[in-house]
Amino acid sequence: MKQQSTTTGPAPVPAPVATGPIDTETLKLLEAWAREDATNGPEKLRTAQKELDEFKQAMNENRAACGERTLYP
Repeated sequence: MKQQSTTTGPAPVPAPVATGPIDTETLKLLEAWAREDATNGPEKLRTAQKELDEFKQAMNENRAACGERTLYP
């Protein structure tokens, strides 16, 4: 006769709770980085898209050479 398992799986992880003051300097730095990374010029957007396409192609080629499935269709 088999015994029933008494475990129910991992306990849910509680949401993080702020325990101190908010680090506004870090938030300002992250916002500055986001503004720096923002691109709205057509040439910058084309260049970024080309770089992304080349990256995806290289990743797919490498995975195919290793016998893995491709990540990007």
